Amino acid sequence: MPKQLHLQFSEVFPTDIWETALSNDRLLISNRNGEAMEATFSLFHLGSQQFEWKSLGFDENWWVTVYAFVGDIIVFQIFNDAQNIEERSVFGFDANTQEAVWSVDNINVRGLNGFSLSLKTNDEEAEIFSIDIRTGNEILSEGEDFSVKSMSGSLILPFHYTGDSDHFTTVARFLKEFAEVDLVGACDYLEYEGLIFISAHEKLEQNLTNKLYVFNAEGELVLTEVLAQHSKGLASDTFYIVNEQLIFVKEKREVKCYLIKDL
Repeated sequence: MPKQLHLQFSEVFPTDIWETALSNDRLLISNRNGEAMEATFSLFHLGSQQFEWKSLGFDENWWVTVYAFVGDIIVFQIFNDAQNIEERSVFGFDANTQEAVWSVDNINVRGLNGFSLSLKTNDEEAEIFSIDIRTGNEILSEGEDFSVKSMSGSLILPFHYTGDSDHFTTVARFLKEFAEVDLVGACDYLEYEGLIFISAHEKLEQNLTNKLYVFNAEGELVLTEVLAQHSKGLASDTFYIVNEQLIFVKEKREVKCYLIKDL
């Protein structure tokens, strides 16, 4: 029997996991409760395998989301107008002190480059400027290429293949041969450290099921996890690897992490 992956940690939350963001060894988990209109946030340290804090909420509650997590600073954004997603406020939150260190109201977020956040005012004479997310101070940023980088650190994401891709056909043939799985729609695929990771969609009556399969170099199955049952659509970026750890969200409520370096 092939050696199996070692479960590093598993945490089930009482509400749906909306997103995760990573900075070095710290995993930020965002939860949302649609019935109560509540958004909460928890910070887990992958090294110590402990939560630094859990279920943190803000006064604005439902309209708060994570824009980026870089270093020790989490950039949160608040949607001020449900009819206009450009109407936002942002604030920087120190993950260590659990305190807001700066805020900017009535702006449009343009992008992030390192610690430099580009903003544009929402008025007739719109002004573009940049701030250092560590301090909130305005800085010069001429010629910088801004993009959203909500995760940092040694993060490895899978390739996403759709049904019209030759790679998809190859993965489908591999799954059929080694796991008797009929792949449909799309998949996430990654080869890492002699292992093959495939997040596959399979037909289940009128819906789809999304499963994660991990194979060793010999084609032996070393892990199977159901990521989502009775799914209505095709998912992407369903897992990632950081610091020799496989991380994914299962059934919207559970974060799981498997250690892969000792396999």
